[in-house]
Amino acid sequence: MNERGYFRGLYHFFFISLLLGTMLGCVSTPPVTETPIERGTSTGAVKPPSLADEIRSLIEIGTPPSLQRSLDLLRNRDVSDTELGRTLSAVAITLFKSVYSALALELPPIDPPPTSLYTKIIKDAEKGIYTPAPASSQDFLEMLLPFIALLNEKRTERLSAAIPDLDRALALNGKSVLPYYFKGIVLERTGQREGAFTLYSKAYELSSDCYPAGIAVARLLSANNKIPEAIALLTELLSRYPENWAIKRELAMLYYQTGNWSRAEPALAELLQKDPKDRDLLLMRATVLIEQGKYIQAAPLLDAYGTMDTSNTTYLYLRARLQAEGYKNRDAALTFLRSILRINPSDANAATYMTRLLIESDRESERQEGAAMLDLLLKDALPPNSVLELAVIVAIRQQNWSLAQTYNSQLLESRRSVSDLTNAVTIQQGLKKYDQALRFAKELYDRDSASEQNTYIYVLALINAGKKEEAKLIIDAKLPAASSGNSKSTYYYLRSRLKTDEESILNDLRSSLFEDPRNLDALIGMLEIYHNRKDERRAVYYLKQALSLSPDNPVLQSFKKIYQNQLN
Repeated sequence: MNERGYFRGLYHFFFISLLLGTMLGCVSTPPVTETPIERGTSTGAVKPPSLADEIRSLIEIGTPPSLQRSLDLLRNRDVSDTELGRTLSAVAITLFKSVYSALALELPPIDPPPTSLYTKIIKDAEKGIYTPAPASSQDFLEMLLPFIALLNEKRTERLSAAIPDLDRALALNGKSVLPYYFKGIVLERTGQREGAFTLYSKAYELSSDCYPAGIAVARLLSANNKIPEAIALLTELLSRYPENWAIKRELAMLYYQTGNWSRAEPALAELLQKDPKDRDLLLMRATVLIEQGKYIQAAPLLDAYGTMDTSNTTYLYLRARLQAEGYKNRDAALTFLRSILRINPSDANAATYMTRLLIESDRESERQEGAAMLDLLLKDALPPNSVLELAVIVAIRQQNWSLAQTYNSQLLESRRSVSDLTNAVTIQQGLKKYDQALRFAKELYDRDSASEQNTYIYVLALINAGKKEEAKLIIDAKLPAASSGNSKSTYYYLRSRLKTDEESILNDLRSSLFEDPRNLDALIGMLEIYHNRKDERRAVYYLKQALSLSPDNPVLQSFKKIYQNQLN
């Protein structure tokens, strides 16, 4: 018996049952919330009940509430054990598990009758087999259901083959979210982002309960550099689905990709609580911690990843950074980097980081090797962003502000990351364009005002631009609430920049160094004051400490020449 036969049997079953109930008057029908089944009258023909059509219509709509409603109807009307009920239950549950897998739902196992057409489609899809609908078919689900085989497909030729059936499904039922969402997947993965955005948006417009379409819209907004809009959409979705791991993951990825470390770190940590062995999340969180200078916390994550895979180049790259930045072991870092380049000589991250370490080396031979590597990397017609970023860093170190601006402008146009904006502030200050520096610093601060680094850059830019009252308001609000020594040290230093009385400045600088003896800005501030006072002994004392932290710092080089004999 086919599905249409099941529908007719179900119609007659309910019609006869209700008609007998009316004639015998033995049982009164309780009120129900579902679409009522019409009773017959003595004067005319009875319209067949529409329960099966209602269930099918709910499944076709394809949203979590409509799918749940269809399962409730099947269960409440005691038809879930019939062949038709088992078939429709299997379809609804399969769509739930395939499209809305991130919802924390306990769904029963499916038990469809083996003779059902939908059973074959579902079983084929489980094997990754896409089953096109016959050209003569007018069955919406027969056209739509096979696509679940392609939900994780990347090959464009297989994805494109599904478009004719998805278009036919759209023509049959424009109220369903699924054909819009599925066709959006095809277009996105075949490089047609604009069309994909339109289809995802239509699915989400039809029902905001189709959260995968909302996630896809946010993803494409982010790809189009509309970060605030993407974050707002994902945040709104998360407010309605607070336990939805797919939304949480997408939001964490967005924070990660845009360098919003202070928000990415707790988001990734929460995801790892659910799956501590997720390799991608382990590497991303380790990256975030290393970017924030939290090397001790990053090490266990890399150790955990290393128990599963020690050949991954991203893992080796993070190991190199941990050695170079966390443990100050350049030689060990270079060993990791050279091993990456043996695996993949074109690895831009490894080559760029290795170039940076070599350029910063105390050994003349390594500095020459690093300069040669950078020149080689820059000869590429379109150098990758990592190479341009290194060129910016080198140009800033050399105080070649015009060259640094040339390279950094390309980065601002292509990605506009946190590091690009930070460098832009430094470059504009080097060019004495303090209003421009403040504009970039404000953009950085607005992007993540919780970041202490962003706050420091913004307050310093306010001071340099002559807006000391605005800077003072922020410092006065932040300093009492600062919990760590590093934070207090930063704000004491910034407060010293607001003052003109030398003794008052010294007091703040001393407080800054008490909280963090390695605060380079405070050490340079002390150096400058004692140099101006011609207190050679104290000046050399602070110069030595500053040089131990940053031997290539351009500001220190002139003092290094002045006090060369004392240093020797």
